Amino acid sequence: MVVGEINKKILIIVTFMLLLLVAFSGCVTLSRAYIPDSIINNGWHENTALRNTGSQFLGLEKWSSSTYEINGKYPATLTVTTLKTLILPDEGELQNRITETIEETFKNRIQLNESIVGERTIVKQHKTIYTLYNGTDKIDGKKVKIIGEVWNCGSSGTSIICIGFAYISDADIENTENWEKIVMDPQATIENIIGEEGLIYNIACH
Repeated sequence: MVVGEINKKILIIVTFMLLLLVAFSGCVTLSRAYIPDSIINNGWHENTALRNTGSQFLGLEKWSSSTYEINGKYPATLTVTTLKTLILPDEGELQNRITETIEETFKNRIQLNESIVGERTIVKQHKTIYTLYNGTDKIDGKKVKIIGEVWNCGSSGTSIICIGFAYISDADIENTENWEKIVMDPQATIENIIGEEGLIYNIACH
């Protein structure tokens, strides 16, 4: 009898939670972070074919990804993912997530030699956490640089997750121009690279 009453209460609680999830599933709206057109120049462009959106947990978690790229001898890409949940995740958790993603994604192709963790403030005055990697392509020996950078935007209630990747050598000739475009800021926070038109630095998230 007691067990039956407990099971009944559990069933009521579960049913209530499911109804609550359904009721709020349409309440999570996503404002996609993006790089202003004025910053996308000198061969950089958004590859709209790689735009991706999705949701899970009855619509309580939504995301949208955009990929910006440049081709040539020193190709580079930057993926900007906007994540919306009912409660903003801890930024330390976001950093751990992006670190795991980078190391898992590139482990078969890139030898990651070292990583550096730091913080900076971007144009929207958000304090971000970034992780830098130097690496080497296991197939052709070319040098690469990778950045993972995250922050929470309280104004839009979203989390922003960025992964930038750039080849910086070709036949032992180094060229960091495309890498610099990804990471530059006016304070020269990263590797003393200074500039106002950095792609990540200018991301509009609200």
